Amino acid sequence: MKILTFDEAWMAIQSLSAPLPPEWVDVWKATASKRRIAQNVVSAIDLPPFDRAMMDGFAIAASDLDATEPLRISGAVAAGDPDPTAIASGAAVRVRTGAMAPMGAAAVVRQEWADVEGDAIRLLQRIRPGESIQRRGEDVAAGAQLIASGHPLDGQTIAVLRAAGVMQVPVYRACRIAILVTGNELRTGQESLGVGQVYAASDAFLAASLSEVGAIVDDIVYLPDDFKSICGEIERRIGRVDCVLLTGGASVGDTDYALRAISSVAGEHPIAMSRVWMRPGSPLIVRRIGTTNVFAMSGNPAACFVQFHSLVLPAIRRMMGDLAAHPFPYRTTLAELRLKPLKHVRVHRATANWQGGVLTAVAQAQQSSGSISGLASTNALIRLDEDRYGAGDTVPILFTRCFGES
Repeated sequence: MKILTFDEAWMAIQSLSAPLPPEWVDVWKATASKRRIAQNVVSAIDLPPFDRAMMDGFAIAASDLDATEPLRISGAVAAGDPDPTAIASGAAVRVRTGAMAPMGAAAVVRQEWADVEGDAIRLLQRIRPGESIQRRGEDVAAGAQLIASGHPLDGQTIAVLRAAGVMQVPVYRACRIAILVTGNELRTGQESLGVGQVYAASDAFLAASLSEVGAIVDDIVYLPDDFKSICGEIERRIGRVDCVLLTGGASVGDTDYALRAISSVAGEHPIAMSRVWMRPGSPLIVRRIGTTNVFAMSGNPAACFVQFHSLVLPAIRRMMGDLAAHPFPYRTTLAELRLKPLKHVRVHRATANWQGGVLTAVAQAQQSSGSISGLASTNALIRLDEDRYGAGDTVPILFTRCFGES
């Protein structure tokens, strides 16, 4: 099978990553999440639903905007009071912030712009029409677009939907994922290490990152390097989850069974790819089986980390409705960096920070796929297409942590 360039690999993966079907959620029961709204949402009501005072003060009629004589205080309106009476010429109504403006109100005189003299006020300056009044529908009119498709259903969005009277919205379904960790050499924390054994690590950052984008990890299973076991676990999850992420056995060694196992599962689609011109993480197997995407990544944690963040996670985000998701969406400034000449795209672990108002990334000194300790301080990956970079050159970057966490 042809070895794909990085960009060809992304196009192949993207073609398998259509958004999942939507489901409706109750806005008043929804909690902030990374779910994405599945269609444009219109406002159910005028926002605000009535003319309202934006300041504590006094509502006055148009005929009194430049009054020099005292205006009689004829009443008071607080937020939530129903149907205030109309304002007569020569009168003023005390209003509180958020209160319905009285009928005929042309402006609200801020408290500091009026002297109160008993049961009357005297204006300290001329008042412009519309001062401190927000008119009905001025923010959003009923039926006007409120939120665009693809927008995250976070706390800010929920607040807007509630204010606009929207009770339910369709959101893309959360991606359900199974993680299969393979390797005879792997042990968990409940087991002591024997000769030639290591502790499993990759599933930790896989599960955490998936949770952060709103995906649901159904289960995590540890498997030996056994063809039948791997086949069986993949087959059991086809149609039950949206993605299977398999780590280990993706290369071409005698005990690397991922490609053969994934190929052997019945399905109409062939293997989409098996290798990418990138380092680390060249062995990457992708196939769609039924309604499930299967990704087989390196068993090496450092290489798996690069493959997952640069190619697999953006695809999962697209499946959940984030159609803007793609590898390396930003750019950063580099210090000088020299590399050995290679035809591969290099993806380096880095720490990104603001320096003098400029986003700057420093590649870690140790980039060996055998080095995992540097992941603790990594907050970004940078894409390197050239053999040498000078100070101030810019390169594509993606963040593996919330920016500022390292």
